[in-house]
Amino acid sequence: MCGLLLFSSCELDNYGGPDAQLSGRIIDSETGEPIQSDIVEGTTIKIIEHGYDPVTPQYLRVKTDGTYANTMLFANTYTIQPDQRNFSQIDVQEIEIGKDTQLDFMVTPYIRVKDVSIKQEGNNIIAEFKLQQLTTDAVKKIGLYASGESIVGERVRSVAVERELNQQVDENETFRIGLNLVRNSAFFESGRKYFFRIGAVSSFPGALSNYAPASEIEIGKIDPNAEPSGKVLDAAETTDGWGSAGPLSLASDSREGTYSLKTSLNANAVPVFEKQFSSPFNTEVSMEHGVFSFWLYVSDVQMLNTNIPDWGSAIEITSSGGPDNQELSWNFSMLTLHNGWNKIDLKLSDAIIDNRGGDINLSAVNYFRMYHLFCGGAVDVMIDEIKFYEDY
Repeated sequence: MCGLLLFSSCELDNYGGPDAQLSGRIIDSETGEPIQSDIVEGTTIKIIEHGYDPVTPQYLRVKTDGTYANTMLFANTYTIQPDQRNFSQIDVQEIEIGKDTQLDFMVTPYIRVKDVSIKQEGNNIIAEFKLQQLTTDAVKKIGLYASGESIVGERVRSVAVERELNQQVDENETFRIGLNLVRNSAFFESGRKYFFRIGAVSSFPGALSNYAPASEIEIGKIDPNAEPSGKVLDAAETTDGWGSAGPLSLASDSREGTYSLKTSLNANAVPVFEKQFSSPFNTEVSMEHGVFSFWLYVSDVQMLNTNIPDWGSAIEITSSGGPDNQELSWNFSMLTLHNGWNKIDLKLSDAIIDNRGGDINLSAVNYFRMYHLFCGGAVDVMIDEIKFYEDY
């Protein structure tokens, strides 16, 4: 009698080995390009061999580049259909699989990730891209994924920056995601190459991520002490257009450039600094990651009493050309100041929102004001390098 462990020596073992194979691609029916996928928990193809009852389905895993292959099949008729996927379902197919059978699936992805640019800018990796939504289902999430492996994606990554969207998208809109190299210095090293890939997920039930091809980037210098470059609203090199409760002048004591803007205040000052800009200013930052930044000099912080009501002091930016309309503001009392120069970084996401007249338009900021009531006495205040930057 034959035991299970000796089955190969029995007379029953007279079947040949697998002698057929199936390979192919998942192709975007409009662009002709392979549809990128995750290698782990990504797109799979379900195949059922005819002639058996019951039969256990087999699942072929699709590679990140949209190709698949199985070289260990028996020649036979099979029923085939994609299972887990990042594209609209297609009909079941029956196919004879022989020695070298090829089958491409022409499909429509849920989302196309287009016009991708990924590059290092200072201490950040910046990805810009567009999305083409091909179903009525909203885009649920977007992400930038990084790994030392070319199979990088949502499931295979060392670092990820993701953003929940849950919205319909305009295919002409450019999305921007940044990854801070300093904050992730445990993984990234200057001079080494890494792979980055943009992914997007449809809100269609069970949808998997759609991707653009991975980009390989060699990381340049990472400087933890570097000042974010950002975009300068006003360099404080002239008093033109500026107002204050005290006399205005230019001071040679500056943090950037040649001058800073100086005012001398006494008791009950209202505008410390105020300016209406003649042309709308595009900050090029988002509410999620944007920072409003400037240098502020105070000769004697005790004269700027921070123990006052919230309404007694504020820092404001608007797109309405004046205060209290389409505004973001921060209470002056939230600042921790010392005598001399102070670096002020205000996150837009921490701001108090005044949407009378609508939300602030970050592409058209045209007013800035810093005011403070109840000064305790004479104090000199200077401001320099007023700008916006993204803090990823």
